[in-house]
Amino acid sequence: MMIPAQPADDLGPEHWINRDLSWIAFNYRVLAQAEDINLPLLDRVRFLAIVSSNLDEFFMVRIAYMRRALKSGQALTGPDGMTPRQLLDSAREKARELMDRANRCWTDDILPALRNSSVDIVEPGELTREDRDYLNPYFREQVLPVLTPMVLDATHPFPLLSSGAIYLLLRLKARSDVEDAFFSKADTVLVQVPSGLDRFVTLPHREDGYRFLLLEDLVTLCANEIVNGYDILNVHHFRITRDAELLLDDDRSDDLIIAIREGLKRSRWGAPVKLSISSKVPDEEAAYLSQMLELEPKDLFRSTGMLDMKGLFGLIGKVERPDLLEPPWPPQNHPAFSGHDDVFSVISKRDVIISLPYQSFDPVTRLIAEAADDPDVLAIKITLYRVSGQSPLVRALIRAAEQKKQVTALVELQARFDEEANITWAQRLDAAGAHVIYGVVGYKTHSKAALVIRRESDGIRRYCHLATGNYNDRTARQYTDLGLLTADPDFGEDLSSFFNVITGYSLPPVWNYIEMAPTGLRARTVAMIRREVERHTPDNPGFIRAKMNSLIDPQIIRELYKASQAGVKIDLLVRGLCRLRPGVPGLSENIRVRSIVDRFLEHPRIFHYRNGGNEEVYLSSADWMERNMDRRLELLFPINDPDCRKEALAVLDAGFADNVSAWRLLPDGVYSREKPAPYEPIYRSQEKLYGRAVAMAAKSRDEKRHNVFTARTGQSARKRR
Repeated sequence: MMIPAQPADDLGPEHWINRDLSWIAFNYRVLAQAEDINLPLLDRVRFLAIVSSNLDEFFMVRIAYMRRALKSGQALTGPDGMTPRQLLDSAREKARELMDRANRCWTDDILPALRNSSVDIVEPGELTREDRDYLNPYFREQVLPVLTPMVLDATHPFPLLSSGAIYLLLRLKARSDVEDAFFSKADTVLVQVPSGLDRFVTLPHREDGYRFLLLEDLVTLCANEIVNGYDILNVHHFRITRDAELLLDDDRSDDLIIAIREGLKRSRWGAPVKLSISSKVPDEEAAYLSQMLELEPKDLFRSTGMLDMKGLFGLIGKVERPDLLEPPWPPQNHPAFSGHDDVFSVISKRDVIISLPYQSFDPVTRLIAEAADDPDVLAIKITLYRVSGQSPLVRALIRAAEQKKQVTALVELQARFDEEANITWAQRLDAAGAHVIYGVVGYKTHSKAALVIRRESDGIRRYCHLATGNYNDRTARQYTDLGLLTADPDFGEDLSSFFNVITGYSLPPVWNYIEMAPTGLRARTVAMIRREVERHTPDNPGFIRAKMNSLIDPQIIRELYKASQAGVKIDLLVRGLCRLRPGVPGLSENIRVRSIVDRFLEHPRIFHYRNGGNEEVYLSSADWMERNMDRRLELLFPINDPDCRKEALAVLDAGFADNVSAWRLLPDGVYSREKPAPYEPIYRSQEKLYGRAVAMAAKSRDEKRHNVFTARTGQSARKRR
C-alpha cells in the first residue's frame, strides 16, 4: 500500500487510521495472547476473557455512539473521512470477525487443551447418573428459588431485559393431561440465568481433575421444573447488549448524585445494540428476537462458543492449578521504604518514584494512612477517579475526617462503569465530615494527585503524590503505572493552587512545574514538540520518546508529522488506539510506533524530549486524545530528580528493546509482532522491569544486613578493647 507524502497541514484521509478500527486492532493483539501456545493455559483463558469484556464495552460505548450519531442525522466525519454509516458497518464487521476468531480459539484450541489438562467443561450430554444425582438437589436448593419465568402472550408483551444477562427462550406445549385453561394458552417463556450465582457449577471431581457445567446448561436441563404442566419443545440461549451512555437529566442538576443515579437506572435499559445467540438457534427464532428488540440483522451475532466469555474470569478463580499459570510476581518493596521510617521522613529527604505493579503500592496507602493518624497533619486533599470496593486509602481518608482533620476529596462521579462505587464512597466521606467535591461542571477530573499539609518544627510542609494511575489498590497489582512522591516546595505550591482551582473555580496561576488541562496542556505539548524541531541540527539531532495508552488527537499528530519531516526521530509506545501512520516516506519515516501487550496492562504516560541536550522527562495522567486535552482536568508534571528520571527512562528503554511482547505498527495500519533476530537474546520488557525491581529490593536488603553486621562487629570490637 503506497501512501503519498503530503505537507502535514494538508493531509488526506489516507494519512489517518480510524480510531475505532485501531481499537479493534488492539484487541486482535490481546487475542493473540490467548492464541499463543507458549503461554500457560489459564493465562490464555484470562486473555480470552479480556477480549470478551473489551468487546462488550466497545458495543456499549462506541457502537452505541455510532448508532446515535446515525439516528440523529450527524454527517460529520473524522480526519480519516469515514461517514457514520461507513464506520458503523465496518466496525460491526471487524468486531464480528474478532468475536468469531475468539470463539474458534475457545472451542477448537483452549477448550480441548483444558480437557487434556484435567479441567473439563462438561457438555450436558456427557453428564453421568452420579452428576445428575448431585445436580438435582443443587438446582432445587440453590438455583430454582432465584429463577422467575416470564410468559409472553397477548397480555404479557416482550419485557425489558437486562443488558449483559443470559436468557433462555423456552418454546412450550401444554401437556394433554393438564385441563386448566389458564395454563394451556402460553407457548413462550423467558427465563433469566441468575447473574449472582457461579457461572461454572462444580461437578464431582474425578481423580485430580476439575469438572464444571455452565449454569445456563444446568437451567436448561432442569427447565421442566420451572414450567410445570408443559412439554418443552425447544430452549435457546441469547444475550443482549445495551447502550451504556449515562444521560443526565438537566432538571435534576441541583443534585448531581440523584441525577447520576437516575441516569444509571435509565442506562440499564438503554437501546439494544447487539443480540448474541448460539449458532444452533434456528433463523426464525433469531428473526423473532431481533424483531422484539428492534434490531437490524447486522446487529445479530452468532456464537459457536460460550455466550459472554468474560465469565471465564470465574473459571480461573475456581481452578487451583499453579502449573497452568505464570509464576506470581509479588510486588517488591521500594528500597526507600525498606526501613522503619515513616513515609514523611523518607520523602522529606528525597523524591521517590514507585513503579507499579513491580513495586508495592503500599507507600502511597501509607502516606494517607499515616497522615490520618498523625496529629501534626492539618489537611489532606486528593482526587479520586476509580477506587476499589474495599479501598484502604479511602478508609484512611474517612478516619482522618472523623479525627477532625480537613479532608478534601474530589470524587469523579462520572467515571464510566464505576459511578455507583464512587457515589457510595463520596457519601461515606461526606458523612465522616470530609469536604467532598463532585467534579467540575462540564469536565471529568481524571488527574491523579494527593497533597498532605503537615505542621513541622520549621513551619508548614507539603507532601505530594502525582501519578499516571488511579488510587486503586486492586489495579495497582494489574496495571503498569508510575507515581512520584515528593516534598519539593514548588510541587507543593503547584498542588495547592491546583486544588484551589478545582474546588474554588479560581483562575490557574503561573505554575512552577505542572501543567493542567484543559487550560494549558495542549499548548504546552505542542510547544515542546515544536521546540524539538527548532533545536534539531545534524550535529545535535532532536528526538522525542513517548509512552501512552492512546494517540488520536489530530493537532498533536500533525505536529509529530511536521517534526518527522524536519528530521526529528520520534519513538512512540502506544498501547491501544493510534490514528497516526508511521513510516510513510516524506511524512513520517522518522516515526516508529510500538505496542506492548503482556500479563500487565500497560498504563503509564511518559514523555521524553532531548531538548537540545538538556533532556526533560514528564509524566502525565493524560493521553494524547482530544477528550484529555479539552474536556478533562489532567496534569502533566516533570521528573526533576536524576534517580527518579532514570527509573522513568528505564520503562521507555525496556519497551523499545522488547522483542517478545511488542508489536510494530506498519504504514498500512497493520501490526506486526516483533521477534528476536537469530542469536539475539530474548527481551521481555515486563519481565526485565520486574527483575529490576527484585534486584533493587535485594540490594537494599543486602545493604541493610551489611550495615547491621558492621554495627554489631564494631560494638564487639569496642568491647574487646
